[in-house]
Amino acid sequence: MEHLRWLVFAALVILSPITMAQVQDEEVLDTEDKVINTAHDRIIKFRPFDLGQVSFAYEKLRSSRVSNELGLGYIYTTYLKDSDEGAGFITGPEEKKVNGLSVRMSQRHYTSNKKLAPFGFYHGPVFGYRLLIFERNVFGLDQLPPSDPNYRFVGRLYQNSIDLSYQIGGQFQLGKHFTTEIGLALGGRIKYARSVGADELLTEHIIGHAVVAEKNSAIFLVPLPQLNFSVGYSF
Repeated sequence: MEHLRWLVFAALVILSPITMAQVQDEEVLDTEDKVINTAHDRIIKFRPFDLGQVSFAYEKLRSSRVSNELGLGYIYTTYLKDSDEGAGFITGPEEKKVNGLSVRMSQRHYTSNKKLAPFGFYHGPVFGYRLLIFERNVFGLDQLPPSDPNYRFVGRLYQNSIDLSYQIGGQFQLGKHFTTEIGLALGGRIKYARSVGADELLTEHIIGHAVVAEKNSAIFLVPLPQLNFSVGYSF
């Protein structure tokens, strides 16, 4: 249970900047101009270049310069390290099929003096959560009968992760209602992976720095640089 307490503590540390940002945002809302660009205060977006997933997002202005965005995605592929048992080294990332869900929440502060939000330069924190369910025998073990002396039971791999990043970017109007945006984000990801009996297979195959490793589960830290692009419709 020690690793679970560690994960809860790490999640609280990650969420604390978002809480402070929320308090600061309320102060901004109390002092800034309340005039909102009602012709474009909502945007529905599609993110075509998100690797391994189909992603959509909804952005809503809260004030003349601050908006919140909620994104949802279906994840169908991800990557594990391809450990070559015979050679005893890691050969590179290997694509794996998964069924997964991603949730992405962000707060944007628009700073352009020449454009009305939600257009122009923006920056702000991003919080994310991902759940991945891998196919059975994702580690590629030999399929042996339980009576075989070399038989090893390894359960299905599940992975939960929490992300925290800070993003900068720009959003632009194309025509009357269509939009596009491009942005960069930099942060980190905490992964909690669980597979009954996997033991050393977790640290051998899951990408990231293992900070806790046990027989059935492990926790990893991963840097998280991101390039974001979307097309949308404002109304």
